[in-house]
Amino acid sequence: MRKIILLGLLCAGAGLAACAPTSRFEWGAYDTALYAYAKKPETRDAYRAALVAAIERGRASNRIAPGLLAELGYLHLEDGQQAAAIKCFEEEMSLFPESAPFMSGVIARLTGRPVNAAASTTASTTRAGEAA
Repeated sequence: MRKIILLGLLCAGAGLAACAPTSRFEWGAYDTALYAYAKKPETRDAYRAALVAAIERGRASNRIAPGLLAELGYLHLEDGQQAAAIKCFEEEMSLFPESAPFMSGVIARLTGRPVNAAASTTASTTRAGEAA
């Protein structure tokens, strides 16, 4: 009798575990790689690889996690690859419009455009979207 009850509990537990919600976004091994990088900066290459892998997996399933492209852009910027960084920042803005005020400010500073012009463009776009 105990074995039947135990088997029933195990089956119920397995059934509930199968119903566990999945993440809306693809994070890959980003969190563990970030933690390792924060503790040991010499693991930067492994961190970049985990970030790129998470982004590629996210692209494949249309589930790129917010902030990953901005983070990769920042790594490009640290490496002196401004064009690659701006490309990442622009993709971040297109996927996550709420990041536009910050990302457009970063891009404006990198390109030498006035920051207010980028912010006013974003604000007018938001106002137009609210009016519709």
